[in-house]
Amino acid sequence: MNNKEIKNNFIITTLLENGPFSISELESKVRLSRSSISKNLKKLVDDKILNTTASFGPAVKYKLAINKEALAFLFSNSEYLTIDDLSTAWDLNVSSAKKYIKKFVDEGLVIKQGLPPKKILYSYNFPDLKYNFSKEQEGVISKYYIYLSPDGQILKGLRGFIYWAENKSNRKDVELLAQEYVDTRNKYYQNNKSVFLIDASDKLEQVFPGHIYLKKIFHRDFDALPVFGKTYLSQMIRIAKAGQENNAIMSDIVSNIQLSIDTIISKYSINAIGFVPPTIARRKQLMYFLAKKIKFDLPTILIEKAEGFAPVQQKSLKKIEDRVLNAKKTIMVNNGSIYDNVLLIDDVTGSGATLNETAKKLIEQGIAKNVYGFTVTGSAKAGVFDIISEA
Repeated sequence: MNNKEIKNNFIITTLLENGPFSISELESKVRLSRSSISKNLKKLVDDKILNTTASFGPAVKYKLAINKEALAFLFSNSEYLTIDDLSTAWDLNVSSAKKYIKKFVDEGLVIKQGLPPKKILYSYNFPDLKYNFSKEQEGVISKYYIYLSPDGQILKGLRGFIYWAENKSNRKDVELLAQEYVDTRNKYYQNNKSVFLIDASDKLEQVFPGHIYLKKIFHRDFDALPVFGKTYLSQMIRIAKAGQENNAIMSDIVSNIQLSIDTIISKYSINAIGFVPPTIARRKQLMYFLAKKIKFDLPTILIEKAEGFAPVQQKSLKKIEDRVLNAKKTIMVNNGSIYDNVLLIDDVTGSGATLNETAKKLIEQGIAKNVYGFTVTGSAKAGVFDIISEA
């Protein structure tokens, strides 16, 4: 190990243990000259890895900068770090550190592992040098790709894509596969970089000809993409329904769909909201969480599952008429008011049978004049009946 590596290791250790430090504090730990340490610190400041707390003098202290280069430096001899480690190195309180690290996680630069209440660990998403990805490929994959590994790790960005490509895709041409992922996203999202609302209304006429009760139906994202499987939000729904303490995951879903719902409410003059109730009993119900946490200042229509029926999930029914019958018999609506435009919200839809049948009841009972549907994810198969699995 050369002098530079020795100095950097001591700097990293000091940042993680104590946060900001002075030259004299570092000098007491490293058996190197003050001028040598000073030169190294100056270079780290010039490279924007460290910041100084003062321009000059004995009061000068050094602390970790908050950027990509500084994070790579901090993780250079630590595979995993906790939020406490990061808050100490950044000289921030834990709440502020969480806001910054979330930004890096969202960008795919940092991998977050674990779910509350267990300890959350962070690792740096160092580029895999054996693949020569283009900047576009790196950018798109880092921002959008997520893979839930068999051992329960949430692998985002390049790390998740490479793991999936090498272990699950049965493809050897990883770089060509990366370009195929970019092309697939461009095709399905029509080159939009900030997709937050997908209009799937054209599917209604083909699935329910002559029996359409929804004015429109929207998704925040597709459930899955051909070849590449479940999308980010679809994976989050899967985790949210896994029976763990998953408020953080559910909150992430809410933050991703809030703008979509705001847009529909504004554009279509929505004046009441209804949430489709869950079929299967779980310790944590995603739909109840969404109903509680989504922000809106509108009345809520009571929609319930009828008692006395064995719980049968829509995704288990392979025929469209069975799905319609299931929704017709088990969904109940109860409201004494009349609304012009109602928005129904569900987590996932394949055929839209539940939403369409619920809309029918709202209209026939005189509760709503127009009904719109929104789900977090929906099928990417245009105009066909689809069975969406949570696996």
